[in-house]
Amino acid sequence: MSKYRQWIVLSLLLLLLGGLIFTYKVVRLGFPVTPDLTSKAWTIQVRLEIQPEGGPVRAELKLPSRSSGFTLSRENFISRGFGLTLDEETFSRQAHWAVRELREPRTLYYRATVIPETRQQRFAARPGNPQAPQLEEPFATALADIVAKVREESADTESFTASILFRLRGAGSDENFKLFLSEIEEPRELVGLAQTFLAGAGIPSLQIHGVMLQYEAQRAAVRTMLAVYDGEDWLLFDPETGHQGLPEGFMIWWRGDEQLAVVSGAQLQDVQISIKQSFESALELAFERVELKNSRIGKISILQLPIQTQSVYEVLLLVPFGIMVIVFLRNFIGFSSFGTFAPVLIALSFRETELLKGILLFILIVSLGLVFRFYLERLRLLLIPRLAAVVTIVVLLMTTISIISDQLGVETGLSISLFPMVIISMVIERMSVVWEERGALTSIREGFGSLMMAALAFLVMSIDILAYWVTVFPEVNLIVLGIIVASGRYTGFRMTELVRFRQLAGGEG
Repeated sequence: MSKYRQWIVLSLLLLLLGGLIFTYKVVRLGFPVTPDLTSKAWTIQVRLEIQPEGGPVRAELKLPSRSSGFTLSRENFISRGFGLTLDEETFSRQAHWAVRELREPRTLYYRATVIPETRQQRFAARPGNPQAPQLEEPFATALADIVAKVREESADTESFTASILFRLRGAGSDENFKLFLSEIEEPRELVGLAQTFLAGAGIPSLQIHGVMLQYEAQRAAVRTMLAVYDGEDWLLFDPETGHQGLPEGFMIWWRGDEQLAVVSGAQLQDVQISIKQSFESALELAFERVELKNSRIGKISILQLPIQTQSVYEVLLLVPFGIMVIVFLRNFIGFSSFGTFAPVLIALSFRETELLKGILLFILIVSLGLVFRFYLERLRLLLIPRLAAVVTIVVLLMTTISIISDQLGVETGLSISLFPMVIISMVIERMSVVWEERGALTSIREGFGSLMMAALAFLVMSIDILAYWVTVFPEVNLIVLGIIVASGRYTGFRMTELVRFRQLAGGEG
């Protein structure tokens, strides 16, 4: 592979890798793109009131399991005096309470925090073929007639189920349906009747029970949906309306035709479901999803590090953005400076002194340093001693300005000690050499260019959203690296060169 192709592949690979990690964390794990965003969370509580009858007592409660759209983050059980065991499966979870003897009424509690899930997932396993219903006459004949008639009027599993639910709601005057409806005593039995018709047609079905997480409720009602398998995936239907699809805010709780809670050895007085809505930090909820899924990609964040280390990397991870600004200003605009990355380090010091005050302090120190540097030149000192003397002078200047600032009550001068002393000393040394070799104008121009580049880099690194991104999405620096590599082979004219040669271009015309 040629170097040109390697350059293109490397640039695209860095951009693609950084973009994919960023997108995965936002779309799949729910990381907020901007800070201070909040997300809805719900606290669900189930309250079981048990009246003793003497002897041992067992209680079973269906627990929320895998559900499209929601994830359990925290669970608590309050069951004083009872032993607790959990039965965990992929699509089925149960809590089992037991006590050898219950002498007084007792209340059991289950509480869970539910957070939104960004990824849709299958909520039930792939089913087998249902068994044909064993019915007596005339129900067997009526079932066969219903299946044959509805099948002729439908095109697939979805339309077949919708047609069955439409007829069960009382529409039409089919005598076969009236025969079955005459045996129905409660509206909830309609779902089981629909399953009978679907089983007669060889279509797998399943009852899905859950609650609506849209509004707060002291006594939330359980809602039952009908799930139908079409050979590839489950289709959900509302048996009351016949509408297909998962309703917004519907959290699947348990599957099957069993009850939510069952008690043996005592009387179940009441079952109450309460729902309370709250708003939590979207970033905290995203980290909860990372822990629940044990996602390694989601753990790519400096927020996992100790707080002292975080403070260091919050600054270091902004440096590539400043470097990208330097690359753009030098390669495309044509700015000149003393060194390549000295402006970035100077820009970091502006974070402590503010931009305008930092520029003034920088100019003051460099100007005074140049005066002493030219005096040392007359003494004909060697390079190393002369540079060491300049560093010492810079330290003394910083100390003097800090003392004077403290006496005057100005806090800005107190931060000047945070300037990179070696960088400023090198700038002073480099500026004096250029002054002697290429003249004062060139030296001042490059010094001014270094200062402007540092100021622009500081403005970019001061963008709040970038500080948040490098903290939560450090992979954005892969994108920055890809941009830097992509611009590394640019050999065209710079903007300053176009200005310099515009008269020559006009003359040729």
